[in-house]
This record gives sequence, C-alpha cells and structure tokens, in this order.
Amino acid sequence: MKDNKEIKYFDYTATTPVDEDVLNTYINTTKKFFANTTSLHLLGEEAKHMYDKCIDTIKDILGVKKHNLVFTSNATEANNLAIQGIAYKYEKGKIITTKAEHPSVYNTIKSLSDKYEVVYLDIDKNGCVDIEELKKELNSDTILVSIMWVNNILGTINDIKSIIQEVKKYPKCHLHVDCVQGLCKVIPDFDFNDIDLFTFSTHKLYGPKGIGGLFFKENIDLNKRLFGSNAQYSVKPGTLDVSLIAATAKCFMKFYPQTLEMKKIVEAKFRYLYDKLAKMDGIIINTPAFNISYYILNISIPAIKGETMVHMLEAKHIYVSTGSSCSSKLENIEKTIYALTNDKQRALTSIRISLSYLVLDSELDDLINEIQNIINR
Repeated sequence: MKDNKEIKYFDYTATTPVDEDVLNTYINTTKKFFANTTSLHLLGEEAKHMYDKCIDTIKDILGVKKHNLVFTSNATEANNLAIQGIAYKYEKGKIITTKAEHPSVYNTIKSLSDKYEVVYLDIDKNGCVDIEELKKELNSDTILVSIMWVNNILGTINDIKSIIQEVKKYPKCHLHVDCVQGLCKVIPDFDFNDIDLFTFSTHKLYGPKGIGGLFFKENIDLNKRLFGSNAQYSVKPGTLDVSLIAATAKCFMKFYPQTLEMKKIVEAKFRYLYDKLAKMDGIIINTPAFNISYYILNISIPAIKGETMVHMLEAKHIYVSTGSSCSSKLENIEKTIYALTNDKQRALTSIRISLSYLVLDSELDDLINEIQNIINR
C-alpha cells in the first residue's frame, strides 16, 4: 500500500473514503449503543430509540413522511429486494428498465425474464432514457418501471420528473429509482414522495461499507424474499447494526445540505478536466457536456484497452476504473458505453474518471499529464 500522499484517487463513483465526522459517529455509537434493538431491557430500548431517531432524521432530510425505510447490506441488496418484492406480487406482467442500468438492477430483472415480459429501453445520444419510447412501452400490464436517476458510468441525469408523470397514468405500475449516484450530488427537480421505491448506498456518501437502504411507500406490501423475524417490516429481518445506521444518518446530515455547494466545487474541476482532455488527439469523450452530475467523466482511448489504461495509470499511483465496480472484473465491454455508441471498440477502451470535492487541482494536472504521456508513447 502506497503512502496516501502518493495516491491520486479518481474512483469515487465506486466508493468514497469515510469522512472523519462520520467515522467518529460510528465509533461512538458502537461503544454506547451495542445492544440488540429487539431486546426488552433498557439497553435494548436505548438502541431502538437511537435507531428510530436515525430513521426520522433521514426521512426528514429527504422530506419523505409516508415511506418505510429498510436498511440493507448495500444498494445491490436493496435493489434486489425492491425489484423482486414488486415482481413476485404478480403472476405475470410487464417490467420496463433500460440497457444502461447498474448490474444489480439489470441482472435482477434479467433473471425475471422467463416469467415476465421484460423491455430494455435504449438510451439516446445524450445518454438518457427517451421518454417517448417509455410512453410507447407503458400499458395496463406494466407492473414495474426501474430507471436510475444518475447513470453510474456516464454521469447523465434521467428525467425522473417526467418518468413519474408517465408512470402515474398506470395505477398498477410501480416506479423504482436507483438513487445511488444522485443523492448528495444532484439537486432533485422531483419529489421523492412521488417515487414508489428508491435505493441508496452509504459508502457512496463518505460513509462506511456494509449498509444501504430501501425506501418504499407505506401502502406497498413487498413480497418477502428473506425470512426471519418481524424486524424491518420482515423485508430485511435480522439484528440491526445501529452504529452503521447512525453513520448513515450522519452522512445525510452533513452532506445532503451541502449538495449545491459541493456540486459547484466539483463542476469547476470537471470543466477543467473536460476542456483539457477534449483538446487531446486520440481521446473520445463519452460523457455529454451538459445534463450531468459532474462527478463522472467517461472517455475512450481507442488505441488502448480500458483495462490496460487502468493499470498503466495505476503504475503512477493514479486510480481510475473501467466502469461499475460490480461488473468491471467480469466484462470487458462496458454495456452502457456500447448502448450509447453501438461501438464495440469505444466500449472496450473506455475508462471512468470520477471526482469529488477532495480531488486537488494538482492531482487533476497529474492525471491529465499522464494520460497525455501514455497517448504519446
């Protein structure tokens, strides 16, 4: 492991370092509220009170009063529980998603294709879902639409507000939104109360790994996929880690109010990086210049495979990725870039550079210079 001063980290979309305040919250809660929340004694009641307080805090911050919140091990589990929880309430029906979803959504829905009619929407030239195509596919048989808010490969922002309006026209249909890359990064132009189910992951918000969350409306009775106690509406039964939950609440308390401030900081870094790379020969920029989160910049260098580029940069202690950390080791072709470009070579040679307010300007220059050096070899 290299000294932290040598590391130039540009993989914040995969995970973020734990914030010091968040870590202290985790440690202090672990020490003080270690009892099981279902225990009847005083320590158990104190732990339960802390758990309830954390839930109220997160719901207040997001303004969702009529949603249940279930904590999971990660967003992958949350997405699985949401999609399967809706699908298995019905013997048949239509499920609509996109070709550019995170593997935890894409592959979960793919596993349902033998029983349900599944439609994968294209993404347009701007990397977003075509609302007109969605409108054509929606019908009275549709039971679920699952579309991410912010794309984890391109950083493009889907028009969730319009999607909500279209889904509302079909009472049987539920809308699930993967909000992992949107929360604390993008100011929503929609109301979370209008979404039936949405998910998040704490370690994307400068919190610890091992915890994610699923919000779902109180009037939704999810089909149960796990069995045990009645804890967490029996959707995710088991003993709760109150310290992870408190750390999650701290992430929302600290970073959600700073969404706009952080966006401005990151946008300046993004624009600088975008402009420098756009001037280089041998680079194709896949991420559009507008309607994006500014935390993600995806590029292709057609002469160099993405995996090779990752390791060449790694040799200089610069860390980027080829795509989703849940699939990059399994697939060479980045499916989102392929869906965007229909170009296998661009998909094979793409890399994802993801930013944070923590990135230094000097680190950006090091990244830019090293990419130029590699191209010039």
